[in-house]
Amino acid sequence: MRQGAISYFADIVFCPLLALALSLFAFDRYSEQIIEWLLILVFGVALWTLVEYFMHRVVYHHVDPFKNYHEAHHANPQAYIGAPPLVGTSIVFFISFAPLLPVSPVAANGLSSGMLAGYSAYMLVHYACHSRQPTPATYLYRLRVRHAVHHYHDDSGNFGVTTAFWDRVFGTNIRSAVDL
Repeated sequence: MRQGAISYFADIVFCPLLALALSLFAFDRYSEQIIEWLLILVFGVALWTLVEYFMHRVVYHHVDPFKNYHEAHHANPQAYIGAPPLVGTSIVFFISFAPLLPVSPVAANGLSSGMLAGYSAYMLVHYACHSRQPTPATYLYRLRVRHAVHHYHDDSGNFGVTTAFWDRVFGTNIRSAVDL
C-alpha cells in the first residue's frame, strides 16, 4: 500500500528501538544467562534471513493482495509502498516472542531481539538498494546489484535482500556481473 514518508519510515525507526529495548532488558534481567541469550539472538538473526527469503519468494510473489502490492513496488521501486506502520514489526515480534514466552522468557527475548534486528537490517538494506549509490566493491553494492537483477531482469530469483545464502540453498540465485 502506498504511504507517506512518516508512515513508511515508522518501522525503520521503531523496529531497531524495540530490539534495543529487549536487549537492554535482557542484559539487566538475564545477566547470568547472557551467553544463552546471545546464542539465541544469533539464531534469530539467521532465522530472519530464512523468513525474509520465503516471505519474498512465496508471499510477495504468489499471494494476493501481497502480490499486487509487490508488483506496484516493482513498477515504482522508489515509491513508499509497504505494510501499514508498525504492522511488520508487530508481526515479527509476536510470532517470535509469544510462542516461546511460556517456555523460556530468555529464549523469547533473544529470538525476538534477533528477528527484529534481522528485520531492521532488511528494511535498511532494501531502502538503500533503491535510494543510495553504494561504493563499488562493498557488500551493500553487491546486494544492490543482486536486488536490481531481481527487479529489472528476472524476478524468478534473488529473493534474499540481506543475503544470497538461501537463494543458493534453494537454487534461485541468479548470477550477475558482481556476484556475492
